[in-house]
Amino acid sequence: MARTTDEPDTAGQSGTGGIVVGVDGSPGSATALRWSVDEAARRRLPVTAVLVWDAIGEPRSVFDAASSADRAGLEQAARRVLADTVAAVHVGDPAVTVTERVEEGSPVPELLRLAIGAQLVVVGERGHGALHRLVAGSVCQGLVHHAPLPVVVVRGDDQPGGAVGAAGPADATGTAATSVDERPVVVGIDGSDASLRALRWAVAAAAARKTALRAVHAWHLEVPAYPGIYTDFGSALAEQAQHTLDDAVNAIIAEHGGGLPVQVVKETVADSAARALLHAAAAAQLLVVGSRGHGGFTELLLGSVSHQCVTHAPCPVAVIR
Repeated sequence: MARTTDEPDTAGQSGTGGIVVGVDGSPGSATALRWSVDEAARRRLPVTAVLVWDAIGEPRSVFDAASSADRAGLEQAARRVLADTVAAVHVGDPAVTVTERVEEGSPVPELLRLAIGAQLVVVGERGHGALHRLVAGSVCQGLVHHAPLPVVVVRGDDQPGGAVGAAGPADATGTAATSVDERPVVVGIDGSDASLRALRWAVAAAAARKTALRAVHAWHLEVPAYPGIYTDFGSALAEQAQHTLDDAVNAIIAEHGGGLPVQVVKETVADSAARALLHAAAAAQLLVVGSRGHGGFTELLLGSVSHQCVTHAPCPVAVIR
C-alpha cells in the first residue's frame, strides 16, 4: 500500500475520483479506513484519509495526544493520530495509495468539501464524540443527509473476528492473501428513483465482490378489525409489491442489455421496510439503501429507513443519492 502525506488541494478536490474516509483516531474510524482500502483495491481507486480537528480539542484523541493545547500542538497531534491510524491498516496491495489530509474545522463540511469529485465517502459509525449517537451531533448522519455522493457507514463488528473487509496480510510474494466473503449484498427497493439508483449501485458492488445480490421490497398492512378485509387487502398489496420489485429489477436488467453480471434474488416481505432490511442485513456483507423513498416526511431523520439502517444494521451501510 503506497502512502503519501498532505498534498496541495486542487480546487478543493483532493478526493477526485477516489474514496474519502473520515478518521478521528477511534477504533471505528480505523475500521472505516480498513474497509475503504479494501474497497479501493477492488475498484483500483486512491484513498484520501482525512482527520478534521478544531481548536477546542475535538476529536478527543487529538486533544489527548497533544503536548500543548495551542493550535500548533493540536495540529501536530492530529497529524500524528492520523499517521498512526494509517500505519495500523496493514493491506498488502501495492496499487492502493492512501493520502493523509489534516484539516481544521467542522467534520461534516470539511469532509464534504474534500469529497467533491470523489466516488464515495466513508465514515465509522462510532467516533470519539461523547454525543455520537445524537442525530444533531452525528458526523455519519450529517454526511448521510447532506452528501451529494454515496456514503458508506462502517461498523466495527462486521466480520467474524472483528475485521471488516476481505484483504488479509501479505504473503511471501507481497500479494495480499484474501478470504472469500460469500455473504450477499442486500439492497432495499421501494420503486422510487432513489431506490433504483441504489439498485444500480448495488449491482456494481455485488459484481466487484463476486457475490449475489438480494433485492428486498417490504410491504406492510396493519391488521384491521375484520380479518376478511385484511386477506383481500393483503393479497392485493403482496401482488403489487411483487410487481414493484420485478419492475425495478427488470429496468436495471434492460440497462445492462438484457442480463446482469450477478445473481439477483428477489424477496418481498410483509413487514416495515426498516425491520425487513435490518433482518436481511444480519446475513449480508453490505446493505444498500436510497437516501429518499416513498415515505412521507422523508427529510426527517427520526424514523427514516436510511437513518434506522445506519443506526442499527450489523454490517456496513451504503446510502445512495
